[in-house]
Amino acid sequence: MNKGGSKVYVMPHIPSKKAKKMKMKIKEYTSPRNKRFMDIKELVKGLNRILQGFKNYYSISAIAKKWLNKVDWNVLERLTLYWNKKKTQRKKHARMKEVIKLTQGLLVKLAS
Repeated sequence: MNKGGSKVYVMPHIPSKKAKKMKMKIKEYTSPRNKRFMDIKELVKGLNRILQGFKNYYSISAIAKKWLNKVDWNVLERLTLYWNKKKTQRKKHARMKEVIKLTQGLLVKLAS
């Protein structure tokens, strides 16, 4: 119960349909070609709004780390694909460590 006396419900996991929808939102945000001019920090700001809204809407519990880690990993993959397209890297999943360093401290982690 919260201060007002109403009950607060916490989900133990993310429903699978909603997780797919979340992945699609992340993909739609990072994939357009017209976003390549953006700096990765600006892109992370927009992603943080989406992720924070997702986290707040579902009031996800700490028990759901398995599902949240999957979403976090998906975000990292999408950022890596974006970074490699921007830098015209031929290998799609290369430079993940570089992306992790660039977004460290900026990106909202759902599982933390």
